[in-house]
Amino acid sequence: MVTQKQIKAWIPEALAIFQRFMPPFPGMDTIPIPEIHIVSDKTVFPTRKMLVAKLRSRQTDIDEDHYTSIMEMIHGDLGDAILIWQKYIPDPQKIPLADDYFCHYLWHELGHYYAIHNECRSDDLHRFNNPGLAAERAKQEGYWMWSEFIAEAIALYVEEQHCRIDNKEFYHPELLKWEPNEWGYLVEKLLNFLEMAFCYYPSTIDEAGLAMYFATLLMDDATKRYVKAASEGKLRVYDKSTGRSRSAEPGSIEATCISDQAEAFQDTLWQMKRLLEIQLRKESFWEINAQWLEELGQHVIDLMNEKIALLASMSIN
Repeated sequence: MVTQKQIKAWIPEALAIFQRFMPPFPGMDTIPIPEIHIVSDKTVFPTRKMLVAKLRSRQTDIDEDHYTSIMEMIHGDLGDAILIWQKYIPDPQKIPLADDYFCHYLWHELGHYYAIHNECRSDDLHRFNNPGLAAERAKQEGYWMWSEFIAEAIALYVEEQHCRIDNKEFYHPELLKWEPNEWGYLVEKLLNFLEMAFCYYPSTIDEAGLAMYFATLLMDDATKRYVKAASEGKLRVYDKSTGRSRSAEPGSIEATCISDQAEAFQDTLWQMKRLLEIQLRKESFWEINAQWLEELGQHVIDLMNEKIALLASMSIN
């Protein structure tokens, strides 16, 4: 298992990279970076309980029997903290690039910190994270998806900038030949997130799975290049008759995997993709308002209703 000493050595570099590529927002200099706590199996829940009370956080409702977060950002009225659960951090002696994985996980949690404090500057959108807002259901559903989407989108943005600028001598995507083994795993990742979104719960949608799907599709460097290669007809596929690869037929691969989902979901997924693409074209893509949040949330509700209708039709048949 990775040691606390190793984790502590990784933290400063991860913080420095994040702060280098995420522009400071007004007032950010008065908002401290979250305090970071490395916890073990014995200390995770006592430490979390202590931080929730200390920070006056509303993040009190967790199932300890099923809590397996690698990291968690705890936001409260009196500040922020990040929990790092030691046993879930990749061990550099067993996993190549373990420090890169660690940095990405931490950037995701810092993405929560960054987005929340941006949301609170003009309108406290974080209030929609609280349960029990029946009258604001669309905004609440939108926020639950948005909060995970934007944290992962920010982490992926920082990661791409770091690769392009800091590691440019190793960054050569133009050399990819797009053989099946170079893009097949990207498809599997997208399909896994969509399966999580639609199959994790029996009669509703997993907003986190949906968020991770769209963040990966629209912000992950390798996935964006794969989608572009598909649109340009550059992908190659395995040919069973020859045992070698050949160029894919133009238009034969729909790179987003949306067309692989039930027909009932496809139109709403395309609408969500367009909505998020427009948002991501903005310079400060992490800034939203309540109206936009409601539009996103209505799409989530539409997917839930479409799933319920689909399950009902399957039971009848």
